[in-house]
Amino acid sequence: MRLALVRFFGLCFAVLLAIGSPILRADEAKSAPKPDAERILGTWILESSDRGETIFLNDGQSAEATFEESKFSFVVLKDGGKIFEFSGDYYLDDKQTPKTCDITLVGDGGSNTIYAIYDFQGDKLRFRIRDNNGPRPADFESQAADCQILTYRRKETQ
Repeated sequence: MRLALVRFFGLCFAVLLAIGSPILRADEAKSAPKPDAERILGTWILESSDRGETIFLNDGQSAEATFEESKFSFVVLKDGGKIFEFSGDYYLDDKQTPKTCDITLVGDGGSNTIYAIYDFQGDKLRFRIRDNNGPRPADFESQAADCQILTYRRKETQ
């Protein structure tokens, strides 16, 4: 009788592990950080530049960058109206160190690619770019007068 009870409880325990295991894995997946390709989606508001004053944040202006799946748009707003806008494609490579982002802007005069690095810091998104479409910055720390770091915060949805 005892052996039968031990086998019964052993079988119940094995069944619970088999059933509970996928549930635990699903919970672990929910708490795992999203890949960068998902984290970047949405609209981000330009919060600051390490140069202090940025040309996009003056005289009551604000700037927003919107990332959709492979599509990018950048809009400067003043008093709720668009005063400057451009768009294009982007490509993230989160396997590189530092992580890289190539943004190809398309306009009447053709296309232009900006080679940036990026990272997420909590709820902030940072890009470091080089002026005049220079080579990709090596990191966020090196001193370079021709580089700037742009920090964005996610736009709250209404």
